[in-house]
Amino acid sequence: MDSAAAPEIVLAIVPADERHLDALMAVMHAAFDPRYGEAWSAAQLAATLTLPGCWARLALLGSQAVGFSLCRAAGPEVELLLIAVTPAVHRQGIAGRLLLRCQEDAMGRGASELFLEVREDNEPAKYLYNRAGFVQVGRRADYYTANDGNRRAAITMRYSLEHLVG
Repeated sequence: MDSAAAPEIVLAIVPADERHLDALMAVMHAAFDPRYGEAWSAAQLAATLTLPGCWARLALLGSQAVGFSLCRAAGPEVELLLIAVTPAVHRQGIAGRLLLRCQEDAMGRGASELFLEVREDNEPAKYLYNRAGFVQVGRRADYYTANDGNRRAAITMRYSLEHLVG
């Protein structure tokens, strides 16, 4: 009987574009709770992927898409538009790896700050961002509208990319 261990499946974070739309949308549908209405449509995502200054990263475990990020650069600022990880692999550091890659990509594009917005009651996401060094810089009341009509604020957060240097 062979006691050789199964090969370790390694997380890879790779560039993504409109050719990866099906994989990105599969993660989107798995990751975003439909009651909050935060998931983008395939048309919205496809259009954003083709805009100048926008880029996406896809997280793969083997050949399985398990997460992604989508960013947009505007001068010295980058906005993290979306970050998503499938629930089956939550709490394995994938979101943190995607976030760090966003920060590195932003620095590589010459940005000095990274911004994002998060639903005020999305505690796991806020924990991730706070742990990564983001600070709250604003609040947009009634920004998100859930499918049940309830509205929630968006918390605007900022990360100074100078923290990555040194």
